[in-house]
Amino acid sequence: MKKELSIFEQMGGTYTEIDGIFYPNLVLKPEKNVFVGKYGTIWMSYLEKNYPMRYVELHSAGELRQKAAEVNEEAMSVLNTMVQAYLKKHKPKNPNSTMEMRRLREQARAIAEEFILEDIVCRFH
Repeated sequence: MKKELSIFEQMGGTYTEIDGIFYPNLVLKPEKNVFVGKYGTIWMSYLEKNYPMRYVELHSAGELRQKAAEVNEEAMSVLNTMVQAYLKKHKPKNPNSTMEMRRLREQARAIAEEFILEDIVCRFH
């Protein structure tokens, strides 16, 4: 008589028997060591806190860090675009003033970061 396979075995899964109990052999895919950056790190924390099931799903599949890197890349692209647009619109009164230029860049970055955190980082991906 032929042994009927479980759904897990039909999908290629195997079991290990220990003391008469069969335990499925499960292996998580290792996460690739990908640079996630500032915004990717913030996004991972946000996801873990607000969407724990999605966090576990991505982590279990070995895709969390890759997705975080994509979020960081998108955020950095938007940041650079917004800062440049702000600086074009808000010209310094004295272009030779290092302090004035720094103040303008900091203002531009603060405005851009507020948008990035709300519309890119803190959304469901």
